[in-house]
Amino acid sequence: MLANEYGALKIPEDVAKLVRLEQELRKKNMTLDLIGLIPIETQYAYAITPIDVIPFANTGGDGIHFGFLTDFGRISNLAEAPIVCVTPTDDPPIRLMARSLDEFLQMATSVPHVELLERFWPGTDEEKITNEMEEFLTDEFDRVREPIRSRLRETFQKESVDVASCIRQAMDERQQVIALPTLDGLGVVAYQDEVAEKRYTFNPNRSQDEQELANMRIFLEGANVTEKLAFVRDASYWYILAPDYDDKILQLIREILHTLQLEDEFKRLEFRNN
Repeated sequence: MLANEYGALKIPEDVAKLVRLEQELRKKNMTLDLIGLIPIETQYAYAITPIDVIPFANTGGDGIHFGFLTDFGRISNLAEAPIVCVTPTDDPPIRLMARSLDEFLQMATSVPHVELLERFWPGTDEEKITNEMEEFLTDEFDRVREPIRSRLRETFQKESVDVASCIRQAMDERQQVIALPTLDGLGVVAYQDEVAEKRYTFNPNRSQDEQELANMRIFLEGANVTEKLAFVRDASYWYILAPDYDDKILQLIREILHTLQLEDEFKRLEFRNN
């Protein structure tokens, strides 16, 4: 799984440390599962997971997972990649969380359970966040979860941070670098300083009939690389890229990735659909 998801990119040492910590804890009948930070070692991505996001941890609930945003291979050092939360049952389902893995780990040690991180998304009622935090701060937490969180802090040498502030900063900095906004909220960074202006308007009925596919191909023929990447991101969000669902769009995305020589993304897409 790791080879298929990470491709040519090196797995960050902190991810390896997270795996080793989980192995150590299990020998003592403990697990990072209790604080919602389970290292991913098997296929975990959902259809909604962007194909340039590499999952590295999940919370153990509702399919929520965290991954590195590679910007279609633009980022070669994953330790410097922004961190995205994919929360399939929430709206929005894709949320930029942190500017780097280091910052994410600081955030993870700042809450009693890592699943709570996505609750700090802008617009969430602060009283609701407080109530959910208090639900975890029980005697059982002090007895069972706090020792695990302490080991996490010790392993990565992290101090608590203001989670809401970190998320806002990550989102603000992302807005500074994107060339085109996209439906998933992540946007795309310009390819080699291209000027990107066009975005495809998808059929509201999510049609994939011959006319819609013809319209897509006409758009793509006149689009530059940045605009094609925005199309890939939007199509991946608008449709379900799986053989039993929107398979015609899946095939079109395959063609685009192949044409743009995005080998890691192509292999990742194939792996997730097998």
